[in-house]
Amino acid sequence: MTTTLALAARLRGMDDDALVAALHHRTYRRQGVADYFDLGEALLDADSLQRALAPLDRFRLAILVVLARAEAPLTAAEVSRRLAGQPATAGSSGATISASLDELAGLLLVHPVEEADAANGDGATAHGTTATRFAGYEPVTAQLAAWPAMGLPSPDELLRTPPPAALAPVPDTEGRFTDRLAAERAFEAVAAVSELVAELGREGARRLQKGGLALPAVKRLAQALAVDADLVPVALSAAASAGLVAVDDGMWLPTESAASWSHSPTSARWRDLAAAWLDAVPDDVRTLLALRSRAAWGESLREHVAWLHPAAIEEAQDRVDAHTRLAEWLGVTAHQAPSSAGTALVEAGPDAATATITALFPAEVDRVYLQHDLTIVSPGPLAPEIEGRLRAIADLESRALASTFRLSAASVDRALTAGETAEGIREFLSEISLTGLPQPLDYLIADAAERHGRVRVRAVVGEGAHAAVRSEDATLLRTIQVDQALASLRFALSGHGELISRFPRDVVFWAISDARYPVVAEDAEGNEVTLRRQRVAHPAAAKEPDRDAELVMRLREAESAAVDGTGERWLARQLDAAVRARQTVIVEVAMPDGQVVDYLLEPTGVGGGRLRGRDRAADIERTLPLSSIRGVRPAP
Repeated sequence: MTTTLALAARLRGMDDDALVAALHHRTYRRQGVADYFDLGEALLDADSLQRALAPLDRFRLAILVVLARAEAPLTAAEVSRRLAGQPATAGSSGATISASLDELAGLLLVHPVEEADAANGDGATAHGTTATRFAGYEPVTAQLAAWPAMGLPSPDELLRTPPPAALAPVPDTEGRFTDRLAAERAFEAVAAVSELVAELGREGARRLQKGGLALPAVKRLAQALAVDADLVPVALSAAASAGLVAVDDGMWLPTESAASWSHSPTSARWRDLAAAWLDAVPDDVRTLLALRSRAAWGESLREHVAWLHPAAIEEAQDRVDAHTRLAEWLGVTAHQAPSSAGTALVEAGPDAATATITALFPAEVDRVYLQHDLTIVSPGPLAPEIEGRLRAIADLESRALASTFRLSAASVDRALTAGETAEGIREFLSEISLTGLPQPLDYLIADAAERHGRVRVRAVVGEGAHAAVRSEDATLLRTIQVDQALASLRFALSGHGELISRFPRDVVFWAISDARYPVVAEDAEGNEVTLRRQRVAHPAAAKEPDRDAELVMRLREAESAAVDGTGERWLARQLDAAVRARQTVIVEVAMPDGQVVDYLLEPTGVGGGRLRGRDRAADIERTLPLSSIRGVRPAP
């Protein structure tokens, strides 16, 4: 069993990167940490240990219990043998135990004994090498022993409580219904995320300071996605995991990759969403789901999670629930039973899952019905390239397997502003129409093209003005000036009969466009230019100070600044820690003849330049000059 003395020496000997990485996984007090002994004490503090132990699964907790009960450091093979007979860990593999020991050592919860220190034990392997051994820290053992008083399992219960019984696979008859429902949900999920990306591109959604979206944004997005409001965060989570949306300056916006994703086939889009879901699932949860890849998840999974994480049941269940809820929405499961695609996803990966679910998707169409009431009806899910261009010239009215779009003067004007031409719109609609080009649609396109550009906006350089708006229709210009929706632009009439504003040309242009006036932008020479809204997220990496790295740097600097006395101070802190812990240590003493002799001592005091302690081997009291002591290490 090891104490602060061993941990402090270990912390001092670790390289900076490894030490910082270990501290990143721990919560501890930083105030008053002036050296490695202070840091070791902070890491072995009861509150810090409880925060580190609570999230661990039962398997890793069982390893800590075994090390706590060992009289000497153990190898991974020895730990494996002791766990093999326990109900909670029966059947665990040696490779898993070895990896778990390394993980626990990285969390600074177990102490790896270097091979040189283990050479005097029985750690030699069959190949003549020395295996790494691991020991438990006394405060960790004490914290686990205190768990029953906190309402948590005792060390015995951690070892002796077997896992819940495994479930039977979902029957094939139920599997067919599951697959059909899962495919419907998967298709709807892709459509919802596509709508989310499009809506955020049209108007971003502000993220609240504490996370989440404001209620008005949730309602707007729910209407655009045609889903219940409580599913908006689910769709946003799926899109964010896939890298399709991100927060930029407090606004949720599409990323640069969203455009290419939106024009990909439905199967490819679902693959990206499913792959992102799988990547986001933590390794321990993924292992758990893989064990239940053909059995229902639901309440049985929650029961297993409660057994697996006995010290943080609610937190572990909430974490799993978040992933399983998204899985249900994406069609990985249906009614908490894995679909065939879900099973393939967990067992073989996204490509296998996509091949399975694509066969159940409805066929995409590339033809529509153009109707005299200016609506456009698709008889099935549209091919992405057709839908993308159709959205640019018409407004989506309803989204389902058969979607409905509506052509209007405003939507055609918007398309013309984006670079379309009247003839190009006619040709496109004629190519995809099953009913020809109805005369009302033709008249609408011609009228919108004639009106397009009646309002023109250009940049100007003048006192208090940055943009000018002109039109040959004085009445239209006057309407724009008094339009309350444009009041924030503070229009004023210039001596040339133009409206001037102190806002830049692009701001004025988009405001007028959003107010549905037939506006175009001009360059300095009066030529029409196509403006595009920059609604793409470019999130900057948060540059938060690394407090752990700063602490390690401070400890190294303090040690370097006092290089002449560092050895003496380090020795004094080691001995002081051993005295307070009443820990037996091996003291290396230089004799007058040049030899170095090891004494097995239990230090009782340090003062006056001398160490007093009881020699456990000779059973006598010894007093040794500190100047003769060359080193101190914990006794095995």
